[in-house]
Amino acid sequence: MRLAFVLSVILALAPPVAFAQRGKNAAALIKDGERLYQGGKYREAADALKKAHEAQPHPRLIYNIAISLENAGELREAVTWYQQYVGATDGTDPTLLKRSARSIDRLRVLIEKEDQVAAASNAERQRLQDEADTARRQAEEEQLAARRAEEESRRQQEAELQRALTSYKRQRIGAFAAAGVGAAGVVAGVLFGMQARDAREQFDGATRVETKEEFADKTRSRALLADVGFGVGLAGVITAIVLYPKDGPPVAGEVRVTMAPKGAGAGMAVSF
Repeated sequence: MRLAFVLSVILALAPPVAFAQRGKNAAALIKDGERLYQGGKYREAADALKKAHEAQPHPRLIYNIAISLENAGELREAVTWYQQYVGATDGTDPTLLKRSARSIDRLRVLIEKEDQVAAASNAERQRLQDEADTARRQAEEEQLAARRAEEESRRQQEAELQRALTSYKRQRIGAFAAAGVGAAGVVAGVLFGMQARDAREQFDGATRVETKEEFADKTRSRALLADVGFGVGLAGVITAIVLYPKDGPPVAGEVRVTMAPKGAGAGMAVSF
């Protein structure tokens, strides 16, 4: 699209004083604008023509500014300048008025399409942003759930370790108690056995029937008590062997098989 010829018109219409003060500057700006336009620098051409219009207003300059802005891709601003040209009261050209009206309609269609494309682009960008935000929130929720699960697992492991330690201590205490009972039973058995032996010797040395019967009863009772003591001692030792943990104290990550008290069965003790 070519610029409308305007320089000679401005020079012809400008009064002598105006030409002396502003016309020369406007003419230079117009030439500069035409040169920039021909060189494809439409934005710079529009700026030069705007300055020329400020120095020497003319409807043709308005039209050329609109053309330059349109070629620069500044469609909305171009429509504004086309509308200024159409609304000018004098100095307009019928052909340029028709061109301006058509340009306004055409640019409005393009602007509407640009708006639609921009709206679609914004909507797509917003959709992607929403998806990214949703994915981020989901990842954060999953990380939070994983941390909570890890903390719960750690608490369970600590509780299981504490239970295993408590069971280990109880088994040791039970084993020591049973061993103590067994030792006491053996000691009692030995003492009663010695008493039974002494009673037997006294029975053998007695000469009277009544005395022999007395020592015989004493020998039998002490021997029975000695048997009971040895039985208790043997049971205590066996119980201590069964109850005493075969392994050391539980540690993190260890799995142990332990015997339940009083032979109730075997259990799996897990510590973490």
